[in-house]
Amino acid sequence: MELTNNDRGKISIGQRLARLGRGMFAQQETAIIIPFVALFLWFWSRNDAMVNPNTLNSILRTMAFPGLISMGMVQLMIAGEIDLSTGAMMSLAAVLTAKLIRDTGLTIPQAVVCTMIVSLLVGLLNAVLTVKVGIPAVITTIGTQFMVRGVSYSFTNGLPIYPLPKEVGYLGSLKPFGISVTFFLMLGLVVVVQILLNRTRWGSALFATGANKSAAEICGINTFRVKTICFMLTALLAGMAGMLTMSQIPGTPGDPIIGRNLEFDTLAGIIIGGVSLQGGRGSALGTLLGVMFIQLVRSGLIIGHFNPYLATPSLGILMTLAASVDILRYQRSEH
Repeated sequence: MELTNNDRGKISIGQRLARLGRGMFAQQETAIIIPFVALFLWFWSRNDAMVNPNTLNSILRTMAFPGLISMGMVQLMIAGEIDLSTGAMMSLAAVLTAKLIRDTGLTIPQAVVCTMIVSLLVGLLNAVLTVKVGIPAVITTIGTQFMVRGVSYSFTNGLPIYPLPKEVGYLGSLKPFGISVTFFLMLGLVVVVQILLNRTRWGSALFATGANKSAAEICGINTFRVKTICFMLTALLAGMAGMLTMSQIPGTPGDPIIGRNLEFDTLAGIIIGGVSLQGGRGSALGTLLGVMFIQLVRSGLIIGHFNPYLATPSLGILMTLAASVDILRYQRSEH
């Protein structure tokens, strides 16, 4: 039985739609939007407070800190490395800034600059140990995490550093359109990083380094420099996130518990957002969506009157599923 021209046209259109759908969902960044919307609507159905402006503002404010760090981490992971010390770096930045202001007489800008320099040095240490010495990044940065967190507690004996000048909380008190200024800083950084990844030689060097380090070096890319910059940028953004967190805590104390376990929220958001654990693939936009997804789960479980302790296993399941999809995609591309 022969097909008419109309039948051929219908089959052709159907095939095109199917191909388009497969193409969309092959991109984890696009695929995450549907479960995100569905989950949001489900939590909303459980409690109307989900769409309350205060709730939405809280979600945006809370996600801004892992979102800020993730803009460094996404570049690092595209280059084929990882940093698990970012939460501890937040803690060190907060307590070091507070101690410099309170005990040494430095002005706030001077203390901030000193803390940023220390953050960069921690990132440089991670880079040297990982790229030059050859210690796997997971081991290096877990070791750094313990060292940095230990320094934070030794500075403070486990207690917050206060009182501090009211000016320390000035930036954290800014709320344009009723939303924390940190969110807008993070959003601006997302735009910058997305442009860097897609439109510049830096982005090309990152993807080449993560996809095939040897081939990248043959092409003249200094992969040590690329990875070092990424490690230092990630540590710097973690330090900035720590200082911004301190500026939003009532009384603005330098508290050593700042950033505790936040590195896992950051990592989970990045993986869910489509950044490959193998390196060579990822985007700032996908990372932003992943970080938003993590905060939606955390807040939604509380607002939806679920047991809040379900958040940790739920995020573990989501991260495992996202990592499994990444591994399967990588294996398929290898064949």
